[in-house]
Amino acid sequence: MRTPVVVIHPCTLFHDGLRQTLKKSRFRPVHIATTPSKELETYLRSLKSCIWLIGVERCVSATNDLVQRVVTTNPGVRPIILAAYQVADDILAALKAGACGFLCQNIPGEQLIKSLELIALGETVVHPRCSWEQTAIEHIQASREVEEDNRKSNANGGSYLIGHSNSRSSSPLMDFAMEPLSESQAGDSVPSLSRREMLILRMLMEGASNKVIALKLVITESTVKVHMKAILRKLRLQNRTQAAIWARNHVKEELSNAPTLASPAH
Repeated sequence: MRTPVVVIHPCTLFHDGLRQTLKKSRFRPVHIATTPSKELETYLRSLKSCIWLIGVERCVSATNDLVQRVVTTNPGVRPIILAAYQVADDILAALKAGACGFLCQNIPGEQLIKSLELIALGETVVHPRCSWEQTAIEHIQASREVEEDNRKSNANGGSYLIGHSNSRSSSPLMDFAMEPLSESQAGDSVPSLSRREMLILRMLMEGASNKVIALKLVITESTVKVHMKAILRKLRLQNRTQAAIWARNHVKEELSNAPTLASPAH
């Protein structure tokens, strides 16, 4: 399925190059402009979902305000900053405003497409990825997942143990049945867990290390640690052992679709 891409960039030569770069990808430019406008904001709000590339010399507060306005009214828009200069404070400010990516303008075409694919799947991408922003990005992304879980839980009128295979991973993963919490669990106020947290718990039951979990889910070890902290906090547990025990008692496996955890490739 083709993914629509909306582009703002002051250079028309960039427009032509981007069209050629995306020609053989799943991404389809549907609107290209040189400057932001009210008409463009209205158009972005009308789309069900899209990738939004924003080309700037440097990401300033006006850009962040625009991003925040659009994503607040349409969460299906995934903004990506294409900046000539990468400054630590600029990157974090853009991500907090709602940007899903912060890329340098001289990024190679192949790497741009790979970044777009990850962002379309819900990941946050910064290029080049530096150690100084790693933890901040993971916490921002984890916070977004928690907020999304809370919205879904409220919409469903209660808490659920959610379990479908994670589409962000390139390797086969375990599936779970979606099961409402039992009366006793509801009485204990067990919060809802995200699909990724349920997958991590499933692998934790099998004795997987953070490194193995990261390889299976195609994420970093630091991301696994962030999710583990969230799991322990939600379940009011102290350590991984308690989490594994809780999982054995509460995780409902779909046996027909639950292959055993394979050893990671070396």
